[in-house]
Amino acid sequence: MPELTTQVVIDEAEDSRRRARFPYGAALTLVDMETPGSEHLLDDLRAQEPITWMPDLGGWLVTSRDLGRTVLMPKSGMTVLVEQNMVRASTGFHMLTVDEPEHGRQRAPFEQSFRAREATSLFADEISRIAEELIDGFAADGTCSLGPAFASPFAVQMAAYVIGLPLDDVHLIDGIYSAFADAMVYDGDPAPLQRAEAARARLNALLLPQLQQARAVGATSLAAHVLRDPANDLTDEEVVDQLRVVMFGAIETIQASVMNTMMFLLQSPEQLAEVLADRTLVHGAVDESIRLMPPVAFVERWTAQAVEIGGIEIGPGEFIGVSTLATNRDPAVFADPLAFDIHRDNAKQGLSFSFGEHHCLGVHLARMQTAIAVEQLLDRLPGLLLADCDAPRGFAFRRPPSMTLTWTVG
Repeated sequence: MPELTTQVVIDEAEDSRRRARFPYGAALTLVDMETPGSEHLLDDLRAQEPITWMPDLGGWLVTSRDLGRTVLMPKSGMTVLVEQNMVRASTGFHMLTVDEPEHGRQRAPFEQSFRAREATSLFADEISRIAEELIDGFAADGTCSLGPAFASPFAVQMAAYVIGLPLDDVHLIDGIYSAFADAMVYDGDPAPLQRAEAARARLNALLLPQLQQARAVGATSLAAHVLRDPANDLTDEEVVDQLRVVMFGAIETIQASVMNTMMFLLQSPEQLAEVLADRTLVHGAVDESIRLMPPVAFVERWTAQAVEIGGIEIGPGEFIGVSTLATNRDPAVFADPLAFDIHRDNAKQGLSFSFGEHHCLGVHLARMQTAIAVEQLLDRLPGLLLADCDAPRGFAFRRPPSMTLTWTVG
């Protein structure tokens, strides 16, 4: 395993100086960052302190899109190889929790299958099939809870297909990844991390025995491509490590992007009517939803060396968090940033899929999968209405906890 460094702890005197210099950041809490309806606090913070000291986070918080992009750029002086990395603590070592050149070694065998053309060829038909089959199960009911009826099993079943491993128990897999997501918090409670560690062991026990099957000649899955690649030097355990995080992106974030896009469309009747009249606009709706309510709402980095960000000198070993929820609403980049606009021409300039060497491996698949799911729901469920919807919430991952749809039957 790579050697981890430890995050610097700021003494009380320095903390007091930073609190005095950054009063808006000092007043912001972790609860504020996850509570629905408090997004305006991030907007206020960005206007006053686009990079700020946030004591409740134990580090720096970036809310400006350009500064966030700077933090995530290659050769920015940042690292993820730190003991306090919540992604590593929750999901283990993998490509997202190591620096170059190890990051490239772990990621390279997986990249070809996720290029736009290959992703469409390999996965589009199965995405449509799974969506149709799930909708068949409730279309005659006239109502459903979108998460358990569609978004969750859709994401899990597609993740299983992508990696080519039999994961038949949707509730088990969904529970494992919920444990991972719940552990990515900064409140000091060890219990969520303990649950995530147990969930990781359960998932490894499912995945490792299946790799031999994935080696079968003629298999077209991601796992099979990786295992047969002569340039791949990963051990079976390392392959499982990568599959674990690939599945995370294919489960938690897909659930969120499907639910968030449906929420925004059904709350915007005029734009919904446009999409119903012209299905090509679905792609703009998906991109705009991912910008305005990013499924991954927070990205963490640490300074590997002394850096200057936004005129602020920051020493080595300090924590810097990027709020993609805030950066994607930056009025310096996005006109009328709080509005949902399916015609926005720069929605993809948000940081929802991160940036730099750690940018999302499955970005093309995620956009395609969400668009196909939304199209299928709109095509198969006439007269769709949003009967009830909780406001999106969550610190690291953000979506409505529940959403009820109704539609016309017969």
